[in-house]
Amino acid sequence: MGQSIRVHRRVQGDIAVFSGDRSLTGQDGAGYFAADGTPDDGKLSHKVAQRFFDVDPQIDYVYVAFNHVMARRNEGWDEDSLEAGCETLEGFFVFYDGRLPDIDAPVGGIGRDVEMVAPTGVIAGVPDEEIDALRTEHYNATISYLDKVHEDLWIFRIQPDYGTLAYKPGQYTTLGLGFWEPRLDDQHEELDDEQLRKLARRSYSISSSMIGDDGELLDPAAETAVEFYVVLVESDWQGTPAVLTPRLFLKEEGDRLFIGRKAAGRYRLDKIDDPTADIVLLSTGTGEAPNNRMTLELLRQGHQGRIVGVCTARYLRDLAYLDTHRKLAERYDNYEYIPLTTREAENEGQKVYIQDLIESGELQEMTGIGLDSESTHVFLCGNPLMIGLPEWDDDIPTYPETRGVVEILSERGFRLDHGRFVGNIHYEEYW
Repeated sequence: MGQSIRVHRRVQGDIAVFSGDRSLTGQDGAGYFAADGTPDDGKLSHKVAQRFFDVDPQIDYVYVAFNHVMARRNEGWDEDSLEAGCETLEGFFVFYDGRLPDIDAPVGGIGRDVEMVAPTGVIAGVPDEEIDALRTEHYNATISYLDKVHEDLWIFRIQPDYGTLAYKPGQYTTLGLGFWEPRLDDQHEELDDEQLRKLARRSYSISSSMIGDDGELLDPAAETAVEFYVVLVESDWQGTPAVLTPRLFLKEEGDRLFIGRKAAGRYRLDKIDDPTADIVLLSTGTGEAPNNRMTLELLRQGHQGRIVGVCTARYLRDLAYLDTHRKLAERYDNYEYIPLTTREAENEGQKVYIQDLIESGELQEMTGIGLDSESTHVFLCGNPLMIGLPEWDDDIPTYPETRGVVEILSERGFRLDHGRFVGNIHYEEYW
């Protein structure tokens, strides 16, 4: 008979992550493309991937790591396909149909199917009085503003104790919470006494609301709080469990946390030396955070060229800054914002992806920008499948099997930022 695997699931774009309570691989994961015929490498991960390909022909890529299976589906994920994916993993070790009943009925909102459990306080093993001391020792900032766009998507403003964080538009810094803080999900973490007393950290691009309460463009010099645009994730696209957002999404205004004292990153506007150049800012989901801050800077500088922002999300509700972008587009003749969705009813049967729009020429028609490599800078942030960064052998690029924006534009004469070479395709590896 074998033993069933208890499975949780979550969806982010065309990628679903199925997390079980049984290990499938060791430290090194493995990825498989259906188009390759999944050649047998002798690993258990191969058998898992082949099972997913056999069950659902629309799945074209599977990555298996630890107890997670990440699957990409051409037609996106609906309830039936998600249920089939769960059943595939649940029954992987079952030799005949005698599986246990589903005791983990999924709950939660759009984009997350995780069994939610009420936090019961801090993690056992750290006394309350020590936790107070750890927070005092490590935390150096306060949540001054919180917009719960929906259950999986929040906008935070963080006020550092040290005053103002110096940064350039497009850069990122670090947020952190102690491993001693409770999680809102039921992920089990193997933490020893030393790890329990450390910070879970992650880097986040700095965002911007762009328009102030007075209806005018924000003045960065008057802003001391730092804005972040954050989506709740249980694990990343490779299946590695998240350590920060399940803790962060239990916080409220006035709560304390850690913020880095420095900002970093090469994803910046200072590579543009022509005020008449066309600027195209392409992103997926919360990857538009740094693009928001750069949009504000370009408009404040009075940039003379065209500025176009494009962002893809599942639903319009996942575009938290949509109304702000629309206001800016009405106010500035040289600014345009194009929201793209993949799950709204009107998208049924005709999914919209940034790379496909560029390849077909539709994006150029929509914006009136010809994507001239001599007069255009393109900024990319978000899903690595959209960006499509190559691997390099000296100066020779090898592109991913799935064509991304970098390969498409490179064929048209654009040049990628690489090493010390400054090109006109700029990217941030957000995931």
